[in-house]
Amino acid sequence: MTKYGRIAVIGGTSLLHSKLFDHFREKVVETEHGNVIVYEDETGEYSTLFVQRHHADATKGVEVYNPPHVMNQKSYIAALKSLDVSTILGVCSVGSLTKEYDTGTLVVPDDFFNQTSITYFDDARGHLVPAFSDKVRQAILTALGEAGTEKTVTSGTYVQTVGPRFETKAEVRFLSGVGDVIGMTAASEAVLALELGMDYAVVCMVDNYANGLVGGTLTEEEFRANV
Repeated sequence: MTKYGRIAVIGGTSLLHSKLFDHFREKVVETEHGNVIVYEDETGEYSTLFVQRHHADATKGVEVYNPPHVMNQKSYIAALKSLDVSTILGVCSVGSLTKEYDTGTLVVPDDFFNQTSITYFDDARGHLVPAFSDKVRQAILTALGEAGTEKTVTSGTYVQTVGPRFETKAEVRFLSGVGDVIGMTAASEAVLALELGMDYAVVCMVDNYANGLVGGTLTEEEFRANV
């Protein structure tokens, strides 16, 4: 094992058909929260896992897209725990809440703002202090530096909304006061991973400016063009 233990990557729609995962083997993992499609790399010294968050529901099948508000996050986080994962790297597309972060900027947030509620527990175990793992964040930043990425932001606040709709211009004005980028998944994944004792951090790619931030209304075509 690496010093980070067994590692898993949770990715979005754009990674589903990436050549990076061509050699990964598909398997179904059963959990009490539902069955999950997980991809496993057995070719290297260390066995790495990959979950495509929007296509992870084994009951529906890999071709079915599950939008953020219906994704079974409890199932795929629990599946990774059952496979002895210690460290999770989330990869997310996000909207920018600041004009300073344009399309293509990579952001490694160190905090999040999330007013939705998700937990495995109905007892005192749910009283934890959530956070992204600084150890994993530093590893991500080191890797990005070695890769020579030019547009990297080393900290910031990730804002999570429920989805699947995008935010109104008024909501964007409000949320830009507390965060830097906006998405619909990573904060909940971080909370669930922490509850099960796993380290979690996320690298975010800015795909668009949030609705109304630079004038005009965000369209679905503009969003999908960069995902």
